[in-house]
Amino acid sequence: MQEFTNTFLKYFFGNPLVWVFFAIAIICAIFYKQIVGKAGEHHVRNELKKLPKEKYQIINDLMINVNNVSHQIDHIVISCYGIFVIETKQYNGYIVCNEYDKKWKQNNKYYINNPIHQNYGHLKALEEILKLPEDKFIPIVCIPSTAKIKVTSNSLVLRLYELTSKILEFKNEQIDTPKDIYNKLLEMNITDPDARKQHNKYASSVKKEKETNAINKCPKCGGDLVERNGKYGTFIGCSNYPKCRFTQK
Repeated sequence: MQEFTNTFLKYFFGNPLVWVFFAIAIICAIFYKQIVGKAGEHHVRNELKKLPKEKYQIINDLMINVNNVSHQIDHIVISCYGIFVIETKQYNGYIVCNEYDKKWKQNNKYYINNPIHQNYGHLKALEEILKLPEDKFIPIVCIPSTAKIKVTSNSLVLRLYELTSKILEFKNEQIDTPKDIYNKLLEMNITDPDARKQHNKYASSVKKEKETNAINKCPKCGGDLVERNGKYGTFIGCSNYPKCRFTQK
């Protein structure tokens, strides 16, 4: 038995394919969120290809700078029927959301920054550089994953299979020169790797700051966590008491 074990271990650790497998597994674990996010964007890209090319111009992964603030937009569809600004989110689990909430609930905890707010920021940036009114833009949040979504919103929060059919529902012509807009955005697109790296660094710092602030938020209702006095001394509880009775252990 000992000889078999030694032979197995020698083969296992001496096989370069094993080390390649472990290296890939570690990389996937470290960059899991980025990989899943890119997979979601890939699915949306393929879905948008179903739109008629003669009427719809598509730009994927657009980065623009407006007033010294960079905006990275997952997908833009330009047509005479409007400019569709699409944010892709690859969520998992059970999501309960309202367009006015700062956070969306994931598996009964406040966890996700509201992507409708994020996408609205992209829309306003495009509005400024294109000098077009807000009603020319149609913001969409697309969720290509299998997450269960309960949405309370007038905004468009769509699953992947709904995306192209919803875009094709818009029939009123309101953009006179969609091709010119498409070319202008392509010219403004930031493709320099260093500039994009700097944007990602900035976005990560903003996300980290928001997550830090979220530590002081009630995971049950989103209210502020404050120090309260009780029968057995001070404790951390929700500021929305008595409506919310959450306490931090």
